[in-house]
Amino acid sequence: MTLLRALFGVVVALLLLPVPGYPAALSSAPPISRMRPYAGIGILVLPVPSPGDDQPCGRLSLYDEPAMTRLEGADLTTAPRHEWIFTMDAETLPLIVMARKGEWLRLTYDDAGREGWVKPWQRSAFETWEEFFKGRVVRLLPGLQKRHYQLYGQPGSEPLTDLTPQQLFRVLQLVNDWAQVTDDRNSTGWLRWQDEDGRLLIGLGQGYNAP
Repeated sequence: MTLLRALFGVVVALLLLPVPGYPAALSSAPPISRMRPYAGIGILVLPVPSPGDDQPCGRLSLYDEPAMTRLEGADLTTAPRHEWIFTMDAETLPLIVMARKGEWLRLTYDDAGREGWVKPWQRSAFETWEEFFKGRVVRLLPGLQKRHYQLYGQPGSEPLTDLTPQQLFRVLQLVNDWAQVTDDRNSTGWLRWQDEDGRLLIGLGQGYNAP
C-alpha cells in the first residue's frame, strides 16, 4: 500500500509539471483581430446626450421600415462607437449608415449588427464617405492582410510600395473602392479604403496638420 501511494504521488507530480514552451506559446499567440464594420454609404455624426439630458439624439426613434414599425428598446446611445477607427471626442457619436431613402437613414445600432431606420433632425449630420474622408488625414487599420498595405500608382495597377498602419495620408478623393491620397512629402498614390466585402480598411489619423 505504501508503494502504491508513493507511485501515485510521483504520477501526480509529473502531471503538475509545466510543459516546456507551453506558457511561451500562449503569450506569443497573436491578439484576436477586431471585426471591421461594413462601410455602407456614409456616416451620421451626432452629439452624445449627457445622462438625463433630453437632447434630440436621445429622442431619435428607430424603425424597422421608414415611418412604419418602431423598434422598441433600440437605443442609439449604446451604438458601437468604433473608437479604434474614428478618433472622435467622447461627445460625438459616429454611426455608420448602410442605406438611404429620402431623409431616412438605415444604420447599425448595436454590436450584433442589427439595423434600423432613423430620420435625423439635422440633415447636415449625414455625410457620404466621399464627403467625410475628403481632405482628412487617414491611416490603414491594423491587422489587415498584407495585400491591403500597398500603395498604387493607379487603381488596380502594380503596387508602388508597401505601407504600415502608422503611415498617415490625406485623402484627395474617393473613386469606387479606392482613395487617392498624398503624404507629408506630397507623394500621391492610391490605396483601397474598403475591401471586396465592403468592410472599411481605413480610419481617421492624427497629426499631419489634420483638420
